[in-house]
Amino acid sequence: MLGRRERGKTKRSGHEATVWIDQNQAIIVGRDADGADEVQMLGRKPAESEARFEARTVDAVVDEERVVVSGPADVRTQFDRAYVAVTHRPDRLVDVEPSAPGPRKARRTG
Repeated sequence: MLGRRERGKTKRSGHEATVWIDQNQAIIVGRDADGADEVQMLGRKPAESEARFEARTVDAVVDEERVVVSGPADVRTQFDRAYVAVTHRPDRLVDVEPSAPGPRKARRTG
């Protein structure tokens, strides 16, 4: 499961994961050993610090070759810093700014 450390299981590597993270949760999409999509949802526990939550999220994707990160800019930045502190591999991160619809301009017809 997406780099999660479990008794008797080894972390896999060589794949890509997409992380959407905010202050309260992280949704991680990757592939399992058979190539099927796998979704892991991490919720921030009530008394859990931001740093501990980020560490759990980093641990879930630490061995992935590429990690695409999306979510609010400040949370993405904190996650990126935590990831690089552990892996020393900023080259594996790809930040994606959430797209928001821009103002629409009226267009004349005719």
